[in-house]
Amino acid sequence: MQCEICGAEIRGRSYRIIVDRAELDACEKCKGLGKEVSRPGGASGARPGAPGAYGTQPATRRTRSDLFDKIKDELVEDYAGKIKSAREARHMTDEELAAKTGTKVNIIRKVERGELAPEDALVKKLERELDIKLTEGVAEAEKGQRKGESRVMTLGDLIKVKKDKR
Repeated sequence: MQCEICGAEIRGRSYRIIVDRAELDACEKCKGLGKEVSRPGGASGARPGAPGAYGTQPATRRTRSDLFDKIKDELVEDYAGKIKSAREARHMTDEELAAKTGTKVNIIRKVERGELAPEDALVKKLERELDIKLTEGVAEAEKGQRKGESRVMTLGDLIKVKKDKR
C-alpha cells in the first residue's frame, strides 16, 4: 500500500486521515498533516470478522488496486506533430482523415494543434489509418528517469504549496 500523500510504500500500520474533506491513507510520517479518522470497529476494539464482532463470518479482505498500475500505454508527447506529418505524407486533408476515422473535422484539427489529447479509441483509429505509433509503454518512459532525478508531484506537495501561500 502506498501513502496517498507522499507516495512512499507503507510498511506496517497505515493511518486513515482527513485532509481538506478528503479521506486518505497515510504513512506514519504524514499522519500529522490531517485529522485521524477512527476506523470502523476501532472504538470497541473488535475487528470486523473476528469471532463475536459481527457474528462468526471470516473477514473478507479487500485488495486496493492502484489506478496507475492499470495504465499500460501513454500518449507520446509529440503526438500532434506526428499525426499532422503522417497525414500530410499521405496527401490527405484533415477532412479526409476525419471521414476515415469517423471523427469531426474540428476534433482532428484540435488534436493536430495539440489543443486536445485524443481519446484511446481515436488514438487507435489514427494509428491504424496513418500507420504510426502514438503510444508508448509507461515502463519505457520511466526507464529513462533515474531515482531522484525527477519525481511526480504528490498530494503532500500540494498541501505544502497551499500552506506556503497562506
